Amino acid sequence: MPAIIFVFLVILLQRANTNLIQSINPLFVRYVLDKNLFYVGITTAVYAVSTLAVRYLISIRIKPQAVSKFVIIGLLLFSAAILGYFFSTDYAEFLIFVVISGFATAIIMPFLLSLVHLVSEKSAIEKNLTIYSLMLSLALVFGPLLSSALLTVLPIRWIYIMLSIFGITAFFFALKIHLKSKSLIKDKLKEKHDVQDSDKKGSVSLLFKNRGFLEVIFYNTSFSIAFASVVALGGVFARDNFHLKYFEITLLFSLFFISSLITRLILLYFTKKANIKNKTKILNISILISVLSFALMVFSKNIGFYAFGLIIFGIPHALIFPIGTMRISETVDMNDMVAANTIYQSNFDLGGIIGPFFLSYIAGIYSIRFVFGIITVFLIAVFVAGKYIMMKSKYL
Repeated sequence: MPAIIFVFLVILLQRANTNLIQSINPLFVRYVLDKNLFYVGITTAVYAVSTLAVRYLISIRIKPQAVSKFVIIGLLLFSAAILGYFFSTDYAEFLIFVVISGFATAIIMPFLLSLVHLVSEKSAIEKNLTIYSLMLSLALVFGPLLSSALLTVLPIRWIYIMLSIFGITAFFFALKIHLKSKSLIKDKLKEKHDVQDSDKKGSVSLLFKNRGFLEVIFYNTSFSIAFASVVALGGVFARDNFHLKYFEITLLFSLFFISSLITRLILLYFTKKANIKNKTKILNISILISVLSFALMVFSKNIGFYAFGLIIFGIPHALIFPIGTMRISETVDMNDMVAANTIYQSNFDLGGIIGPFFLSYIAGIYSIRFVFGIITVFLIAVFVAGKYIMMKSKYL
């Protein structure tokens, strides 16, 4: 099989792992380790800080030829951390493995995205980037559904065993990627006449002068604050307000991810037909849809309205990330692609710090519903700022 197929398989398994960690860890901390909402926020923030730090200190400096090796190392670390979660008996011990899993995630996910660029033919890049996002959505559907089934018969702790199996399987697929991608990446860099420059680090300073790249970072970071807050606090909100069982909470999140999956299938149809136009406009409309979804969650008085808000939230979740990767592909040079993808995904972690850490503290004082109201106002401001950015771009 071609290298890109193994890349997609690793993406499928690893994204299922990272998603379930983000949704299961808060429940484990709150109801198994018996900690309050502030500790839930700390857990999510520590994971994001660990990931963010490693991406900026290490991942951003890696040359394209080495990315497959780092994916292998990352998967070994990640699998070990998941087993550590399973055996954890107190919060301090649990937090150590949160840091390790964050470290591992930082050297897996951005490099998988870079591998999609590096092993794809130029004519197939947008299609493969959409398939990449589709694999993410598939993972976000089958992971929660499988965990929901297991939670009907097993305690939360045993979900970590399932995740470790995913990680070990992904490790063996990553070995295949390494063997098949070495010559492909070398040829790709030769085609771009970058062999003489391949020892250079990503031009980070130039990236932050790239208007198209900065637009993508703005929308991605803003959305990530809202998304991370829903992942960290949404399950607790559903349990406290609607008295759902654990498996019902994971099923509730499955509705969100199914909505995202369907939207990405539609996006794949359009990318196969032709290149997606007006990418910045799509990003801004996605923020507006996010405003509507949070408004529904804020005013939800029953589980139906809350579920509908999550379903609508799946639409911007489906669009913002892949449209952003396409925009990066248009505006960033191939030799800077690893640095660009690392920064792009790192800013998603930045939202994971700002959202859960600060907002969970506010939720502990007031309520999670109040926090969702704050996010609604914030997203309205982002939409207005986005409209201003688009209007200004027309006159440049």
